[in-house]
Amino acid sequence: MEFTERMKHLFDRGLDSSRDLFSKARDKTKDLGEKGVLKFEIKQLESQAEKLMAKLGTRCYEALTKEGSDSVQISTSGVHDLIAEIDQVETRIREKEAKLGQHKHSHEEASGSGAEG
Repeated sequence: MEFTERMKHLFDRGLDSSRDLFSKARDKTKDLGEKGVLKFEIKQLESQAEKLMAKLGTRCYEALTKEGSDSVQISTSGVHDLIAEIDQVETRIREKEAKLGQHKHSHEEASGSGAEG
């Protein structure tokens, strides 16, 4: 093989390797970006759930102290709606956590770093 042919062959192999590395880096960046977005969304939803729970606590306090109720039930004005909102937020958190778990699982399979016994 002549020198120019060997250089062309080496150059082509180098380009193929660069393309492969770039593709892997792009996929990894995309995966990390999606994970970051999911984690951020989960934190936002958790914050929203905390605020709703505080509202629920406030509503219960008002019913017991300011309105003179002996107890608070789901039928107490405003309580049912707040509980429904909290349930919706919790469902969305579980969905996001499941997606995050899928990303983690698919990454482990792709990298071969799954748990070994």
